[in-house]
Amino acid sequence: MNSSKAKVLFVDDELPILKGIKLNLGRKYDVFTAESGSEGLKILEEEGEFQVIVSDFSMPRMNGAQFLEKVREQNKEVVTMLLTGQANFDDLCEVVRKGEIFRLLGKPCTPETLDKNLQQALRQYQLISAEKELLEKTLNGAIGAMTSLLSAANPLFFGRAQRVKALAREIAKEITVAHEWRLEVASDFCYLGYLTLPETSQQKVYHGENLTPEIEQVIAGFPKFVSDLLKDIPRLNKIRKIIESIGLDYENSSDEFLEERKIASIIRLAQEYDRWESKGCSKGEIFERIRSIEKVFLPGGIDALANTRELSGGFMEASQVPPSELKPGMRLMEELRLLDGKMLAPLGTMVSLSFVQTIQSHMAALGDAVFPDSIEVLA
Repeated sequence: MNSSKAKVLFVDDELPILKGIKLNLGRKYDVFTAESGSEGLKILEEEGEFQVIVSDFSMPRMNGAQFLEKVREQNKEVVTMLLTGQANFDDLCEVVRKGEIFRLLGKPCTPETLDKNLQQALRQYQLISAEKELLEKTLNGAIGAMTSLLSAANPLFFGRAQRVKALAREIAKEITVAHEWRLEVASDFCYLGYLTLPETSQQKVYHGENLTPEIEQVIAGFPKFVSDLLKDIPRLNKIRKIIESIGLDYENSSDEFLEERKIASIIRLAQEYDRWESKGCSKGEIFERIRSIEKVFLPGGIDALANTRELSGGFMEASQVPPSELKPGMRLMEELRLLDGKMLAPLGTMVSLSFVQTIQSHMAALGDAVFPDSIEVLA
């Protein structure tokens, strides 16, 4: 296979048409063909990512619209086109809209016309890929940097946000969710509301102490508060849906936000684990508590969580290190406080590059004497 050629899959139950396509376009594109929707799905599973998929509409057992809908469930970025005879043309507008099909082409379609539309489809794919890279790398990276700094300024909840994000990412890899970057961005943003609480209330919420009805009502409104903060930022509608759904019990249905609810449930599960771990509970105690409310999470979520804890191989033995020797990747096994009582990081904090910088800045400004001699960590 020539990797410099664009990979295009053609699906049609008429073998002569597929042979003609391969003969006319095979030199320009890396052409794959399938004689049915089921065969097309098998090729996608075996051959990996395609830039463009072109399918005939009228096929037995699984028509082209049904096939492309299944493709869309697995791959949101691939550009799809549908070939149809004139008799079906006027009836397929809704199919095109629902299936997010890039273009509807009439049959018969000349090689020249097909080639021209493939070129336009590939330009569309490049636009989608560029936007995906912008969202996944630039946006996610910027938000990650921002929340790393916030975790230094507000160590309780933004330290927790970093831990929850890391654990949720591990769970998501076990379950295989699409658009993992959305999970990371939602994990970063979902604790923003807690910045509005007074410090004494933040402490109570973090440690799971009894709250007044008024504070509980304010906290219940945080998902909408954060969602409203994000409403004017383009392309974050699905992030908003995730954040709005984190506190809700998982419900499996076929609507357009199923993937967002899966991500929300994964984040909620990671939050629940971190909450009990921050209280010093053992793994066994945590899983016993989580299993008792298993029905609120997506099916398989707790098993995936258990796999991540096993796959991690457990933590290494704890050791004592001076604060000046903290390194990214270490995990604090006790609170880090200055001698005046100011908290720099809660128990369980994952040491990041920005946190190391915070330590160095405090030492430069205040001196080593304001820090404890050592702190317990897991490397």
